[in-house]
Amino acid sequence: MKIHRPRTIAMIAAFSIHTSLSGDALLLLQEASTSEDTSVTDAPIAENKPGFRVVDYRPSGGFVHEFGADLSGGGSVSVDRAFAAFKVGFEAGENVTGSIGVAWGGDWYDFDGTSELSPAADIAPWSDVQAIALLGRATWKIDEKWSTTVGLDLRFAGERDADAADSMTYGGLGAVSYAFSRTFSLGAGAIISSQIEDSILVIPALVVYWQVTDTILISNVLGPEVYPTGAGIEAAWRPDKVREVAIGGRYESRRFRLDDDGPLVRRNGVGEDTGFPLWARATWRFENGLRLDVVGGVSLFNTYSLDDSNGNELASTDLDPAPFIGVFGSWRF
Repeated sequence: MKIHRPRTIAMIAAFSIHTSLSGDALLLLQEASTSEDTSVTDAPIAENKPGFRVVDYRPSGGFVHEFGADLSGGGSVSVDRAFAAFKVGFEAGENVTGSIGVAWGGDWYDFDGTSELSPAADIAPWSDVQAIALLGRATWKIDEKWSTTVGLDLRFAGERDADAADSMTYGGLGAVSYAFSRTFSLGAGAIISSQIEDSILVIPALVVYWQVTDTILISNVLGPEVYPTGAGIEAAWRPDKVREVAIGGRYESRRFRLDDDGPLVRRNGVGEDTGFPLWARATWRFENGLRLDVVGGVSLFNTYSLDDSNGNELASTDLDPAPFIGVFGSWRF
């Protein structure tokens, strides 16, 4: 089994495995490990009611435009990315919380010119990629300090006419967290996933939540609800309950199945798009559960690669720094 350790950030950010939304599990873990008893001491003690119940619904969506950038071997590319998800939060007994849901992501690549990835002159290596994921997360609050989270994912990612069975991957995650105080908790775990025509991927993950002051936080669970892998690392300024400004970064990797159209060399092959985006984010959270995020930044160290149907690399090229801008919205009710 091959263990991938992308650059030096593997211990501070989970991969952005397309539409995996692993950051949702880290958020559950942080919420459990930093929760506190808000009951009034002289109020009647509520009777515990064990059993499963739905506690909220969370539709969310977003759009990112990545502006055109040059490929190292010639040609250029720009990308439009869209995201949507619907999750249901639940409680199962007094100390178990979680969510189940479905997430979709679409990437529309606009290649211009002939690049090292082109299977023929002026032919794009791929066009639009669609992905869907079924997600399950559960967190158990062991005691006032310790919490643990587990999750399972089933994902499909490929071009529009790619074979669904050949586009499927599955994975899981596990992590534990310790709350040193109401304002500081740390957790560690791992994300494990199969890959399309590649060996098992194992990624260490560190969960961080540190409220440095009343208004400054450092964490990897603050990003938009639907942004895949919202599990990078951010430093945020939160002057009140409504507004938040943050800067952050993470490693991203998208791997997807190609369809059987076009030149023989790329039929049923595999495409991969990786990078390291840095961003600034402005967020507004409203009392009715609505949240709005505006994100802008630049993606660095970008690499595009094209493999054949057995996962053997055919071509790879670097992409110049690519600016991007995005907007996200979610509603928890």
